[in-house]
Amino acid sequence: MIKPLRMAVFLLVLSAEVYLVIALGDRFRFTNHFSYFTVLSNVFAACVALLGVWRPVSSQIRGAAVLYMATTGIVYALLLRGVDVQTPAYANWVLHVVAPILVVVEWLLAPERTTRAWVWLSFPLAYVIYTLVRGPIVDWYPYPFLDPRAHGYGDVALTCVFVAVVITALAYAVSWVGTKLAQRSSVVLSHD
Repeated sequence: MIKPLRMAVFLLVLSAEVYLVIALGDRFRFTNHFSYFTVLSNVFAACVALLGVWRPVSSQIRGAAVLYMATTGIVYALLLRGVDVQTPAYANWVLHVVAPILVVVEWLLAPERTTRAWVWLSFPLAYVIYTLVRGPIVDWYPYPFLDPRAHGYGDVALTCVFVAVVITALAYAVSWVGTKLAQRSSVVLSHD
């Protein structure tokens, strides 16, 4: 059941990305496209899922994919639902809702012990720095809540602190749940 679920994640993300590129046509900009946390987290999770179909993947890498996808889903639900992010409906639904849910479900069905969840936070931090440095240079920001032009850097900073708290809590929740469920699975298996 786990391998088909992983393959489904890969194929759904691939289909959403291909659809997105085709639907955007001349409006597609490679560097802007890969400046969305949503795209980066989905592509990473899809690669991890595909690799997991064929061979074991490090629990640390799987945990990171789960964290980034859970973050994508939660940030979309809290900050982007109803906001026009120039994403066609199918791709929007798959990348923000379906794939994040499937990745979390896969983690719950095949949990693993993890350590050093704090290491997972380096990517979101690097992403925010990249976005805030690149934004004024190219005069473009991937998300309205990271764009200081409307309400200033104070609002962006408050949003970033809020998201940082959510991501940190999620990182430790993913690690804790994975470890607890893996322990429970190993106890059940040892009693059989």
